[in-house]
Amino acid sequence: MQNPKIDRRRFLGLAVAGSIGAPALMRASRVEAAEVSKMAGQLLVVGFPGSNTGHNSSKALTAHIANGRAGGALFLRHNVKGRDAVIGVAAMMAKANSGVLLAIDQEGGKVQRLGKKHGFTPIPTAKWVAGNKSVEEAKVIYAKAGRELRAAGFNLNMAPSVDVHDPKNPVIGKYGRSFGTDVDRITAYASAFVDGFSSAGVACSLKHFPGHGSSRGDSHDGFVDISSTWSKSELVPFQKLASRAPLIMGGHLYNAAFSNGKEPVTFSRKAIASILRGKLGYQGVILTDDLDMGAIRKSFSLKQAIIMALQAGNDLLLLSNSLSYDADLPANAVGWITAAVKDGRIKQSELAASYNRVMRLKKSVGV
Repeated sequence: MQNPKIDRRRFLGLAVAGSIGAPALMRASRVEAAEVSKMAGQLLVVGFPGSNTGHNSSKALTAHIANGRAGGALFLRHNVKGRDAVIGVAAMMAKANSGVLLAIDQEGGKVQRLGKKHGFTPIPTAKWVAGNKSVEEAKVIYAKAGRELRAAGFNLNMAPSVDVHDPKNPVIGKYGRSFGTDVDRITAYASAFVDGFSSAGVACSLKHFPGHGSSRGDSHDGFVDISSTWSKSELVPFQKLASRAPLIMGGHLYNAAFSNGKEPVTFSRKAIASILRGKLGYQGVILTDDLDMGAIRKSFSLKQAIIMALQAGNDLLLLSNSLSYDADLPANAVGWITAAVKDGRIKQSELAASYNRVMRLKKSVGV
């Protein structure tokens, strides 16, 4: 007679071998699916339209965070109506899950979500800082900004821009978001930015790989082809900071040299896995730009974008949920990812590697 006290490890082993019937196999599959869903949720940084704790979207995202269906929250301009309100929302989400990433653009100049009118010290543009302050003085500026940001509850700053300055550029150069035209200078000041914020417990994301500064279009609006304007020197800041940058954000940019077909870099395995991971040696977290931006949404469904971004090798997905708000987006996205792992479109080993990188990042900022 078979021993009724067979241990769980042998039970599962027999199930795989076919010695125990279908119910046991189904149970093992459910355990695996739950693990995949858990990992998938941590790869999502999701936006919402609310600007206070009482808004239904704020409550809905907080519930998803509490239940592990979202690993982070994305705060954009429309979420910041007042100092106390935005700090309250951040605190509510952190209380729901102490391991949540709370992300915002606190770059400087026009791109500073928490500004003077909210009681925060204005951060000068990157162009001004590099032109008027030493690297050490810049680090002091960014450390102060980091302390203010962390005190407000945020731990992820989607900055700095390490794009090369070009006055003809409509989204970087126009607003002085670059530290200059010299790649070594860009690297030095970007390093001061990262170090300053990191000293306050805020992780920073270099952007926009492989370089948005030479573009003649804005990826917020639609397809941007940098094939004829981009140069290899634009990779230098990313390469030099590869060993120190907690995150690198890719741009929704097309480059014939390393994009797949007519797909943007975001969906290019050659760009993400071969160049950024391989050639440049980057081992940190790779973050997509918002998958709701015009460069993506005009050609791909959100479901397609999520799956293709992970297939390319991205780790963390930004979903502003702004085009057409869906309170159930985190749960739906987890379902899409889990199904893609199940049918082999996404390798479970790669999903696990992304999850591990994201969890190391969270640990590094004390969440």
